Amino acid sequence: MPDRTVERRSTANDTAVRAMAGTDPVLTDVAAALDVLPGMTPSTILTSGAPLEWPQYTGGQRRAILGAAIYEGLASSVEEADRLLHEGKIRVRPCHDHACVGSVTGVTSASMPVWVVSDAGSGSRGHCLLYEGGDRQRLTYGVWNQKVHDRLVWIREVLAPQLSSALRSVGGVRVTPIVRRALGMGDDLHSRNTAATAVLFQQLFGPVLDANGPGSATRDVLAFLSQNDLFFLHVGMATAKCIADTAAGTPHSSIVTAMALSEKEFAIRVAGTGDRWFRAELPELKAKLFEGITADDIAFMGGESLITETVGLGGLAAAAAFSLQDYSGGSPRHMIRTTEAMYGITHVEHPLWKIPYLEFRGVPFGIDAARVASTGVTPSIHMGAALREGGHAGAGLLIAPEQPFREAVAALSGTAQKA
Repeated sequence: MPDRTVERRSTANDTAVRAMAGTDPVLTDVAAALDVLPGMTPSTILTSGAPLEWPQYTGGQRRAILGAAIYEGLASSVEEADRLLHEGKIRVRPCHDHACVGSVTGVTSASMPVWVVSDAGSGSRGHCLLYEGGDRQRLTYGVWNQKVHDRLVWIREVLAPQLSSALRSVGGVRVTPIVRRALGMGDDLHSRNTAATAVLFQQLFGPVLDANGPGSATRDVLAFLSQNDLFFLHVGMATAKCIADTAAGTPHSSIVTAMALSEKEFAIRVAGTGDRWFRAELPELKAKLFEGITADDIAFMGGESLITETVGLGGLAAAAAFSLQDYSGGSPRHMIRTTEAMYGITHVEHPLWKIPYLEFRGVPFGIDAARVASTGVTPSIHMGAALREGGHAGAGLLIAPEQPFREAVAALSGTAQKA
């Protein structure tokens, strides 16, 4: 490759990563998807991964989309919803195309409340659904039934308004300090969010009480926040989307701005090619499953919590979260090696997010597709496992496939030659 191309890419990557590291994401509100997501319509349903045609969706991701159509009143039955989706009267679109990310199936519909995370300096915003709770049966995990419906209604009618009024009353909550503290307390901010949730709870407890009063609904909201250790995950995902999007569109940059799964494939975006997806077959998920569940019981249903790895958290920060050893390689030593390998495929270390065990090195930050392609080392990703018939099955370690990173670099080289 000509030295000029390499030099131009390096300069572009400096620009992209500087934009990402320079953000100050603030959790500003909780609002209906229709009100805050760009391009959202009442008949649009968002889901995880690069775009697919409706007939390509099967299994849990399909069930969740159909359930969302009924939940929104767009159809009265699964059969009617399926017909309207085939006719295009209900549209399925990727979350990422609407400044949004979703966990597992990622299904997000018009009335569902989402976190709003904003960076005032760049104007970037990221969004993600509120966490549904610890019950294994969730729309996120491809389950649609009356219990799931009732929980979604409570989230929309009780939890979301109380959180919105609390955040508005204090002018928002800065997220970077929470992430920094949580890394120091043993979180990776993907599979483990125990510390981050506790810190967020500390910051929201008073405002929730002050803004909503000490009634039974408020007690239910505070109990929900305190009893769900993964509650912060979706805040972190919205934050990561806000950060990563500041680099999108940087000419010639090979910095990864998104990694996502549908039930069919793994896909990435890089800064220099904008909204274009580079796709590959699904990799293997090495998961530790809940008691009584076997590998034959699980299946991919999509997922965009990988956005946390895109900004240096999750599997890239494995050495910060030794309590995840059973899910991430089997030992602290392996987790240290995982993070050390990630420094070889990232552009810089994050200036504020530090890993105590590694003598407070910054987390590996800014995945460089060119480095992935040249070394053959791909991102290590912490993620959950889903039951084939719906529900949460466990968690584990996913090693991203190399192919889409190579294809992204090839596409950038073609762009550079034409520039």
